Amino acid sequence: MALSVDTPLVVELGDQQDYPMLVSGAIAVIYEGSAITLNGDGYAGVLVPGNLFVGHALRGVSDVGGASGDKTVRVRTGRYKAEVTLTSVAQTNVGDLVYMSDDGTYTLSSAGSAVKVGICDRYVAANTCVVEFYSKAATVL
Repeated sequence: MALSVDTPLVVELGDQQDYPMLVSGAIAVIYEGSAITLNGDGYAGVLVPGNLFVGHALRGVSDVGGASGDKTVRVRTGRYKAEVTLTSVAQTNVGDLVYMSDDGTYTLSSAGSAVKVGICDRYVAANTCVVEFYSKAATVL
């Protein structure tokens, strides 16, 4: 419908988002720095293959004994860079896609059920590089 009055947008500034936290069985803790994905119901949890990568937890959250959605997790989203441990990375891997196999393991291989999270932006040293992350990378890369 065409507007006929001023209708200000509610704008979110910055590259952080609060997502409702998933509590599933024994998984009720998210650690600062964990890779976060959203499940099909829109709840955030530690990286699960097949779910959509949305970023990294900015602080830890525990909801032991709680239910999904009782708490939120603040997530670094958008496009950002961070130095990470990436086994077997070399200068020749700059520009290669980076994947994760769990909430803290980075890999250059898409084998198995690894989740695409970004690109190797800069080689730092043996097993260390700067990754340029793309939240919702599956739809961007």
